[in-house]
Amino acid sequence: MCALCGMLMDGPHWTEAGTDAGRSDDAPGGRGRLLERDYRITLINRVLGHYGCSARDWAGSQYIVQNASGGASEVVINLPQLWQAIENITRKIADPLDAKLIGRLEGRAQ
Repeated sequence: MCALCGMLMDGPHWTEAGTDAGRSDDAPGGRGRLLERDYRITLINRVLGHYGCSARDWAGSQYIVQNASGGASEVVINLPQLWQAIENITRKIADPLDAKLIGRLEGRAQ
């Protein structure tokens, strides 16, 4: 998706219900929203690190996903698109139920 189309998307994805992105009671640029988004990106990067990728915030409503060298990147607007971006960038299947990924997240060496 091009950057302009990403900016035109309105409202949070249903998977972000219950997060700062899914709330309307906080001002769009409110400090709490930004802190929660930063924390969510930290958690996302724990998962993406397993695949040799990372994410960063873009415009407070999208993510830039890139490989470790920074040579390949994609802009995504919601959490489900992260998985497709990982597959596009790494050319590997990204499985959120992968035993090695879960072990890494739980602190077990695998």
